[in-house]
Amino acid sequence: MKDEYPDSKSDLFAAFIARCITLTIFGGQLGFMTPYVWMFIKSYELLRKQMLTEETITSLIQLEYSGFGGATVPICTFTIQRGANPGYPGGYVRLADFVGPRVQAPKALEAIQDQTKSWFYRAKTTDFTAIPGSPIVYWLSEKMLGSFATGRPLSDVADLRQGLATADNNRFLRRWWEVSGSRTAFSCASREAAAESGARWFPYNKGGEFRKWYGNHEYVLNWEHDGAEIVAFKPRSVIRNPRTYFSPSVSWSDISSGEAAFRRYPAGFVHDSTGHSGFGATVLLHQIASLLNSKYVLEVMKVLAPTMHFHIGYVGLVPVSPGVEKLPTAPVEDLVDTARADWDLSETSWNFERNPLVALI
Repeated sequence: MKDEYPDSKSDLFAAFIARCITLTIFGGQLGFMTPYVWMFIKSYELLRKQMLTEETITSLIQLEYSGFGGATVPICTFTIQRGANPGYPGGYVRLADFVGPRVQAPKALEAIQDQTKSWFYRAKTTDFTAIPGSPIVYWLSEKMLGSFATGRPLSDVADLRQGLATADNNRFLRRWWEVSGSRTAFSCASREAAAESGARWFPYNKGGEFRKWYGNHEYVLNWEHDGAEIVAFKPRSVIRNPRTYFSPSVSWSDISSGEAAFRRYPAGFVHDSTGHSGFGATVLLHQIASLLNSKYVLEVMKVLAPTMHFHIGYVGLVPVSPGVEKLPTAPVEDLVDTARADWDLSETSWNFERNPLVALI
């Protein structure tokens, strides 16, 4: 597979597509039914680019997950014409909103017979090549497609970084309430300040559950003497980007069961390899948080990270329009304050004062 099909070695069905293309005369048509992971995932990017630049996708139907009785599988069926015709408006049917095998065929035929239906789309191969990774996102509006062409990648606007991997969390991490408060420093603004504090434990951004704007402040890290014990644990531990430690950030969890949630973190935290973070001036961080928690980015992430794995490389591709610096910061400050007040109502917050129900007595 690696030797004969280097562009489609990710899966046997991908190599089968590539082989069938070579067996077909120019102008000939091929038809397939396969998993639709090739349409989005990075490991199939080279195969996608071949299909978009050297061949022509003429039609595609994307079935709903339960499109076959007794199985839950991501399936699509599509046709390819051998040879490139970049201006050809292929026909696409998206059945994601129609659950169950009984409605798949009727709804597909309905869209083919009446192409004004909302689940029928037309798209050219040039529409996809403008997007990083060339995913087959035929349902995007013209404005959404245009944002990829005109916007700058987020990685060019903010300093996005992965953080520390301890290689032994049981040894180096604790919940903040498990350690001595006198040996914990919650608000050091730099590595130098942390070293001078004489503390052993410091707040640790480990990602965590779905939560927007603020929260998930639960763990502390043994970073005594500027992380001497973790440094001595190399090469198992990986200390990435230490210059960003203790800096304010916008952060998000690496994996989610749904949409991504972006949070503002104050100074004082070391960030984890799964607590991906962006750094910059305070105003920029507010504006980036506002953008990333918007409905626009929610739709963009369905394109860039369809598997719910919000790796820093995917988030870094989010297109940012030139007007991002005009986004107001006051609403973000209010949202962060509201989320902070909600977090601090819990006894697991280190700023907890009293249960709000007590005040009613």
